[in-house]
Amino acid sequence: MPKYQSDVATGKKAVPQPFDASVLTVAVDLTLPSVALAANDLLELLDIPPKVQLVAVDVVAPQLDSNAAPTLAFSLGVINAAGTDLATVYDTGLKPGVGATGSVATANSAALAFTNRDGIRKLGLKVTTAAATSATAGKQVLALVRMRY
Repeated sequence: MPKYQSDVATGKKAVPQPFDASVLTVAVDLTLPSVALAANDLLELLDIPPKVQLVAVDVVAPQLDSNAAPTLAFSLGVINAAGTDLATVYDTGLKPGVGATGSVATANSAALAFTNRDGIRKLGLKVTTAAATSATAGKQVLALVRMRY
């Protein structure tokens, strides 16, 4: 199961960090690989600093599954120390990129806000169900991560 990283995760782009109770939205761009995403692939978004509370994550994408009944689905959570799976799952069944013009999937479960915040967490998406007809190759996906200190 490959892991693909955003420019933020690789350190190519810096993002602002929350410093008070105000909600800060951080835009994280990710270019999908030229091969179709497969079940269990990981997409590493960014590190969430200690003491920072996640509020919600919007995953904005163009069409990713061109089948009449799209199946591509993701879970959002914290990537384990080995970088091989999600250690903690915040939300499941996320289906961004549905329809010819794409769509937004929002993760806003209470698990985001009330999880352990003691250490740095690597936020990522895991493909839970592969696309019926993949249209992911090389496309841009945008994650809007809302967080506060």
